[in-house]
Amino acid sequence: MTGIDTAGDRRADGLAPSVARLLALFAEQGLVRAEPAILQPASIFLDLSGEDIRRRLYLVQDPGGRELCLRPDYTIPVSLDHLAGPRAGSRAGYCYFGPVFRHRPQQQAPGEFLQAGIELYGDADRDAADADIVALSLRSLACFGLAAPEVRLGDPGLFMAFVAALGLPEPWPRRLRGSFGRPGGPAEMLRGRPPAATADRGFLTALAKADPGAARAAVEEMVAVAGIASIGGRSAAEIAERLMEQAQLASDGGLEPAARDLLLQVASVRGGPEEALKRFTEIADSAGLDVEQDLVAFARRLLTMAERGVPLESITFAADFGRRLDYYTGFVFEVFDPARRSAGQLVGGGRYDRLLSLLGAPEPVPAVGCAIWIDRLTGGGRA
Repeated sequence: MTGIDTAGDRRADGLAPSVARLLALFAEQGLVRAEPAILQPASIFLDLSGEDIRRRLYLVQDPGGRELCLRPDYTIPVSLDHLAGPRAGSRAGYCYFGPVFRHRPQQQAPGEFLQAGIELYGDADRDAADADIVALSLRSLACFGLAAPEVRLGDPGLFMAFVAALGLPEPWPRRLRGSFGRPGGPAEMLRGRPPAATADRGFLTALAKADPGAARAAVEEMVAVAGIASIGGRSAAEIAERLMEQAQLASDGGLEPAARDLLLQVASVRGGPEEALKRFTEIADSAGLDVEQDLVAFARRLLTMAERGVPLESITFAADFGRRLDYYTGFVFEVFDPARRSAGQLVGGGRYDRLLSLLGAPEPVPAVGCAIWIDRLTGGGRA
C-alpha cells in the first residue's frame, strides 16, 4: 500500500491525477459516461427509499408546485436515463463522476460531495457481473494508491433461501427480508417476542380470523379517525398493514423453536468467504434443506472473483449484512481502507434487480453497481 492520493496537483482540465486515472479506467472498460440532471423528481426517491430520506434531501418546488430535489445519488437517475435512452432493453454499462447532494447527520462535512461509480444493466450472468463489479471497485481504488483494501460481503438472498426452504408462512418472509439494514438485523427480529404474548392477543387473534380485506379497511379507517396516521412517517395504510401482520403472527404463535434456532445460526455466519460457504453447507445438510442452487451460485461468484484478481483473503462475509433499500435483491458489498476505517466505506454497492421494474421497465432487468466516495478517498478535499 502506497497511501491514498489526495487531490494534489491538478491537470489543465482541473482534474486531480487520481480522478483522471479513474476516468481513464472507466473508458478502458467501455463504460459510457452518464450525466443525469442535478434536479430530480423527489417523489421517486421518497417512494423507493422511504420517507426517512426526506430529512436528508435538498428539496425545492418548481412553479407548478412539483416537488424536486437535488440529486442525492446517481443510481436512480442513471437508471431512469437508461430506460429512456436507446440502450434500454440491451446490455449496457455506465460510469459517472460528479456532485451529489444530501444532508449527512452527525457529520460536519458539507451536503455537497463528489461521487463516482458504475452501473451495469442487462447481464444475465449475475454471478460473473457481481464479481466484475467488485474487481472494478478494487481497480478503481488502486487509482488513488490504495492497494490492499478490505472487502465486506453480504447476501440477503442466501439467507432468504433458507427461509424459503423452511416454508415459513407470511408475514415472516416479508418481515425477515425487511430486517436487513436495520439495527440488530434478522437476529433481532427472530429473538423478538411474538405479539401473541402481549395483552393485545385477543384483539389480534380476532383480527386474524376476519376477512383480510374488510379487516384491513376497518383498521385503516380506525387509524385515520384516531389521528395517528402520521406517526413515524407511516400512512394509515402502512400502520394497518403492520397491525395485520401482528395479527397473523398472533394467530399462529410465531415461529417454531427449531426454525428460529436454525435461522439464528444462518444469520450468525461470518468470516472468510470459503469458511462461510462451508458453514452454510453444514447447516443445510444438518437440517435436510435444499439450498444447493444458492450455495453453488455463492461458490461460483467467489471463484469468478478470484479469477478476476480479487484476493479472497481480503474478504469478510457477514450473513446479516444487507441494505434497507427495497430494490436491493441479494449480493451487497462495501470496501474499506484498513488503516482509515473511521473514514467509513470507500465503495458501496450490490445487486438491485428490482429497481428498473419499479421505475417502469416492462420486464425485469438484471442490475448491479457501486458508488465510490471521492471525498473520503481524497481526505475530504474536492478532487
